[in-house]
Amino acid sequence: MYDLLLVEDEAIERETLKLFIRRHDLDIGAIWEAGNGQEALELCRKHPVALIILDINLPVMDGLTFLEKARSEGLKSKALVSSAYSQFEFAVRAMQCGAVDFLVKPVSEELLVSALEKMIERLKQEEAEKAAVKQIGDYLKVSQSVLATVPPEDSDEATTLKVKRYIEAHYSERIGLDEIAEATGYSKFTISRIFKNVTGDSVVSYLIDYRMQKAKELLSMTHEPVRIVAFRVGYSDPNYFTWTFKKQEGLSPLAYRAKALKQRFGER
Repeated sequence: MYDLLLVEDEAIERETLKLFIRRHDLDIGAIWEAGNGQEALELCRKHPVALIILDINLPVMDGLTFLEKARSEGLKSKALVSSAYSQFEFAVRAMQCGAVDFLVKPVSEELLVSALEKMIERLKQEEAEKAAVKQIGDYLKVSQSVLATVPPEDSDEATTLKVKRYIEAHYSERIGLDEIAEATGYSKFTISRIFKNVTGDSVVSYLIDYRMQKAKELLSMTHEPVRIVAFRVGYSDPNYFTWTFKKQEGLSPLAYRAKALKQRFGER
């Protein structure tokens, strides 16, 4: 069960959200409440939570400022930002602050529950991956000194897998070769050489391909605007995303969506 924090200054709104949540069989335990960003920050310091539903327009400290401060203090919670503000710049800043979803008020029960289910599924997947890594480590019981003696071929394979896993976990963020190299502990030149030798492809090409695959999933399964899809897959410029998508797929994001929906539901 995952604890959840509701950050909303309207008491009636908090009660409505709690009602929506409790009406469904979600893996949510305690539901904490805060009426402003400062109160939420203090609560998170005492009671770390896995999930946050956060309004932007809050007294004392607004929601995005709270999220920025919380992230700087190491908060790992999955945050869902909801606001009456539908302007594009708020969605952009929310994603840059680490939010995993952005919903415009009034939020329907269906959309809220769907977003929470996705966040919970993502948490479970991350936990399963960590457990698998720990289980392998416990079984092998290898030390860092032993790992250092692994043959170069195996080391290259392991490094390439590490790069792929980092991209798959962070593709929605503003990352490039610099961030990937830093995360894996190698120079850009070394990472590029190893990845190319093992896969025959460049790190940047793999990142683009993975982002495009995720974009196609979002375009075919949701009705989110192209600009939001772009930000979900790590592009800060929707126009550049559209150009890249068309170059990769041979048609625009909207044309791809229309084609995917036609194939999925049939011509009506």
